[in-house]
Amino acid sequence: MHRPVQIVVPFKLNDAKSRLAPALSPEERRLLAFAMLRDVLGTVSGFGEVTILSRPGLDAADVGCDVEVQESELDLNDALNALIADVARHGQGWQSDILIVMADLALLMPDDVAGILNYQGDVVLCPGRGGGTNMILIRSPRFRTCYQGVSFPKHLAYCQRAGLKAEVFESFRAGSDIDCPEDLAEVLLHGRGEARALLEKMGFSVSEK
Repeated sequence: MHRPVQIVVPFKLNDAKSRLAPALSPEERRLLAFAMLRDVLGTVSGFGEVTILSRPGLDAADVGCDVEVQESELDLNDALNALIADVARHGQGWQSDILIVMADLALLMPDDVAGILNYQGDVVLCPGRGGGTNMILIRSPRFRTCYQGVSFPKHLAYCQRAGLKAEVFESFRAGSDIDCPEDLAEVLLHGRGEARALLEKMGFSVSEK
């Protein structure tokens, strides 16, 4: 039985998924970003309180479900670290763990969420392809995020400097963030939610040749 967890899903509101530009128009990228966000929200919603972290201007109608939205003008790291510090200030000690889940994990399944929550450690990191960090379970107020570039080794190094025990949770689905045109094939092959349905509606398919 895991402790109470606050789930935070950062969402890039403006110019989302720009690296998909060779395959998708700006409007198609926007629609896909929201479809993946809804898939992620549907997957994590049964595990704790969920908050979308976004720049100001997120339209609740685009999200399509009743979930708390926290707006911030800060960049990703500053916004996340302010949230971590805020959780640490409330109550006696660290009352609620924080699980950060990226909004483009279109393949994510409940077993992946349950899996990372069952790992031990002050911090549990889920690496993505290319060296990113797709999920982070935070159990210590001393941890701070280092999202920029190849963030996974940065997060490991931060834990080492801070004297925090870091564990690594590896998963094909949780490790498959959808960033580049070639990643769309993974959604078509393994996706089960809105993102796959949207791509099929747009006319995408996987060639058998």
